[in-house]
Amino acid sequence: MSDGVLEIADGSATLDLGVVSSFTFAARMRLASGDQFSVGTGSICTFTADYTGAQALSLDSASVPFNVDELAFTASSQAVVEPDDLSEAAGVGDPDVVSFGGQWWMFYTATDLGSLPAVHAATSSDLTTWTRLDTLELDGGAEPTALDDGGTLVVYYAAGGTIYRTTTTDGTSFSFPTVALSPGPDFDSSGLGNPSILRGDDGTWHLWYSVTDSGATGHAVSNDGLGFTRSGELSADGSRLAALDVTDGAFGFEGVYTMLDSVGFSPGGDDPEFIDATADVRPALAMNDTSWSEGGFGSAAAVRDSAGLTLFVDGVDAGQRVIGRVDTAPAPGGWGSLVLRWDGTTLTASWNDGPDLTCALSNVGPFVVTATGTAELDEVRVDYSGTATTDTADTGTPNDSGADTATADTGDSALDSADTGALGFNAGEWLGEPGGCGCQSTSPPRATPVLTVFASLLLIRAALVRPARTA
Repeated sequence: MSDGVLEIADGSATLDLGVVSSFTFAARMRLASGDQFSVGTGSICTFTADYTGAQALSLDSASVPFNVDELAFTASSQAVVEPDDLSEAAGVGDPDVVSFGGQWWMFYTATDLGSLPAVHAATSSDLTTWTRLDTLELDGGAEPTALDDGGTLVVYYAAGGTIYRTTTTDGTSFSFPTVALSPGPDFDSSGLGNPSILRGDDGTWHLWYSVTDSGATGHAVSNDGLGFTRSGELSADGSRLAALDVTDGAFGFEGVYTMLDSVGFSPGGDDPEFIDATADVRPALAMNDTSWSEGGFGSAAAVRDSAGLTLFVDGVDAGQRVIGRVDTAPAPGGWGSLVLRWDGTTLTASWNDGPDLTCALSNVGPFVVTATGTAELDEVRVDYSGTATTDTADTGTPNDSGADTATADTGDSALDSADTGALGFNAGEWLGEPGGCGCQSTSPPRATPVLTVFASLLLIRAALVRPARTA
């Protein structure tokens, strides 16, 4: 224990709740250093935060990625796609990446020496090495975005201030382009660019785009992906939120955006119109962070898969547009909030208010907190209900009035006056050690007792816990 924080170093600590019918466990936790920590209540249904292996939050087989706020961004030292031939001689940029046909597809803008743009494509099996498809060149098109529509690859791109749509089933032969959205009479009358396409869980197609002159962000919807209806202007601050690319995953809508000198990430949750001038943004990359970003940024694409979050960014290297890669990994050190709830049949885990993870569980044993590295707990709270049971850690006189030290209870089922309203569990018996509470509660028994445990008062060190640090 140090400053009211329980520290577990390459070991484990245990809390025995006794026999309960339900509970809610909440605590602030963090991996101060190392690989992972876990919280379990028996041989199954263990919550694990893995920072170096799977890089995910899991409850046995169920898992979700880390929230973007818990990720560190690391840019590749060299660009992953550079101009390759005369048709790309003036630079490549505006990437969008989509999974299709068992591999990754990158669509991007290529510009020749005459400054004429075209949409090009490349494929990859690992998001690292890319092979160009020489058969695809949508002349005059730029700033592509794509999605897999059940075996049909749908590509949107900008040309002449209008957003077009084309499709393919094999990635080589594309349908004749049709207009998806034209300039409007209002905020986007000057022309449209930088489209980003997604289809929501309800089947709605969402199209985000930038306005040519102002850089403002617009949003439109469709029920079939063919013709779109404007929702309106989301952000008029083109200097702050421009060239948007949106993903939809475990945390809902997320957007990566670029400005001239930086790249940022913004969470949206369930709101597809989350981008505005006051959006909560997380800096991801700044100009001059890498050799290929010395001239600023054009646009970016975000990819979420089982390996985590990867960004592909349009940067400028020695005056030439290239595409770089930014990898992310969960970074130990930050505090998070863990909530475990058990209703008698199902254990539910939530980390930092993220998506719920569930696991079938018919009974629970003691809580076991394990760390590979150094984990810390603070502000622990347990709310639970149960029946009168033997206070297993007690070894002394029933119904004693002290703090349950050497003369604690032996097999009594009545409320110990040192307990805090909980039948069969003394707050001081954290980690299996009697004593330590000093609560002196005289509350009568209740049908649904509630226990609040504060780590600063009640968490006792286990044998494997590292000795307290000194100031």
